[in-house]
Amino acid sequence: MVDTVLYDNTQLQLKAESPWEALDWGQKLWEVVHAAVPGYMGRQNELTISPGLGHHDDYTQYHCFQKKASGLLSPSPVLDSPKQYQNILKSGTLYRLTVQNNWKAFTFVLSRAYLMAFQPGKLDEDPLLSYNVDVCLAVQMDNLDGCDSCFQVIFPQDVLRLRAETRQRAQEWMEALKTAANAARSSEQNLQVTLRNKPKDQTGGHELRKNKRQSVTTSFLSILTTLSLERGLTAQSFKCAGCQRSIGLSNGKAKVCNYSGWYYCSSCHVDDSFLIPARIVHNWDTSKYKVSKQAKEFLEYVYEEPLIDIQQENAMLYHHAEPLAAVLRLRQRLKSLRAYLFSCRAAVAEDLRRRIFPREYLLQQIHLYSLADLQQVIEGKLAPFLGKVIKFATSHVYSCSLCSQKGFICEICNNGEILYPFEDISTSRFGDPYADLLQGYVA
Repeated sequence: MVDTVLYDNTQLQLKAESPWEALDWGQKLWEVVHAAVPGYMGRQNELTISPGLGHHDDYTQYHCFQKKASGLLSPSPVLDSPKQYQNILKSGTLYRLTVQNNWKAFTFVLSRAYLMAFQPGKLDEDPLLSYNVDVCLAVQMDNLDGCDSCFQVIFPQDVLRLRAETRQRAQEWMEALKTAANAARSSEQNLQVTLRNKPKDQTGGHELRKNKRQSVTTSFLSILTTLSLERGLTAQSFKCAGCQRSIGLSNGKAKVCNYSGWYYCSSCHVDDSFLIPARIVHNWDTSKYKVSKQAKEFLEYVYEEPLIDIQQENAMLYHHAEPLAAVLRLRQRLKSLRAYLFSCRAAVAEDLRRRIFPREYLLQQIHLYSLADLQQVIEGKLAPFLGKVIKFATSHVYSCSLCSQKGFICEICNNGEILYPFEDISTSRFGDPYADLLQGYVA
């Protein structure tokens, strides 16, 4: 609950569904009062947290908020960047998957500019993690071990794997993150890349390249799996989409980028060739096409990022691309093997993770691919790689006294032979176990 004392001593008591929602309301009300009645803040009429919250585990967080709220008029000596803590959109407890494969609780705070993670009960300290919302690449479900409340937040340099208490909470966080990321990028021109007017001498070359990558990523990510259409030079006012130089007619040749469909001058388009993700996903077109410099830079930047969900984009592709269907069957076997090895000793799970690192999504999300993965499928390299990992994992299951006891007996023939769900040959005696699987993907 949040108790509000108005100027005429009228008391208003608000009750939220959760302590953290009460915290959000309390801060937003305080900010409105601060903006509307700045001269009244010297009085003692201030927002207070109801004593009833002392029965909640999150009381300490509320106490921290109360101290923080009372100091909004002056810079806080505790916080280096007070602006980061303004305009809070959502906050609450989420669990983050650590490198030790453990879920650890953090207090996450989402503002219009940042996603921050704090030590539980220590909101008055500096955040342990902080990410710029405007460079968020994707927010998607993470069906880890069948958990429906897990999701991923993908940034250029990190992938946050988070779990909420319920599926509904996870959906709320995902929507809030997507909304914040879209709002932070709303000032960008749709489908255009603006790399002009960069400071040349103020920052080093590394910082310039970083800013350039972020700008390109922001502009081109939304059309990653969309087939490009040429719109004509009139749609661009006969201007190059890169440098805004006049092109067409007597102003110089206009070159089309096969990734975006936009036109460029001969300086911004030098006939670089690259695989086009949308052509692979929708047509299984494995040819390389000419793209602009900026499109090539973007594709190289996200080349190893798992951003393409085949089932979501075009499930029919499994029916028409046998190399991809073969990889799907291998990944399904690996997912079954992962359940065995991850329930065994920690050293065994770590060994499996090391062999697949940094592409653990190959074990868990069988439809998720990066552009590098798709190129390996085309070249016939991904299947042998997965085969080696499967060989290691199956060898362990058969030889491990713990894992080998987790087999099954066929309930039809009951011949006593032990079967395992990852055995493609044994289980296929009663039909192809992946035939129904594939039909389900294309239904």
